[in-house]
Amino acid sequence: MALMSTQHLQGSGSAKLAQMIRKLGYNDYDRYELATVIAAPPSLKIQLDNSPIDLDGSDLVVAEHLTEHTRTVSIDGGADSTITFRSNLAAGDRVIIASMNDGQTYVILDKAIVGGGE
Repeated sequence: MALMSTQHLQGSGSAKLAQMIRKLGYNDYDRYELATVIAAPPSLKIQLDNSPIDLDGSDLVVAEHLTEHTRTVSIDGGADSTITFRSNLAAGDRVIIASMNDGQTYVILDKAIVGGGE
């Protein structure tokens, strides 16, 4: 399945996810799982826990905050500035994913900080 363009989605990350689900049609999230990033973007590949199968970009939808993207911001009412956020997924990162479409598509929701963080 090809990744859907996020250019026309508006609002917060949650709002964009809801819009994507509406565009793809009704999706029943099968389960939430943990996975490990094997290769960072642009050749993203993850390994699901308890599964020998590696998933690549064609199997994945990634939350915007985990990708490289640009936003326009204004700090304390000042002039607008543009900030580019770089992808912060790296090999070895643990991620929280949701499967949908009977395991045909996986959504990377966020990084997982196992054990409560640092």
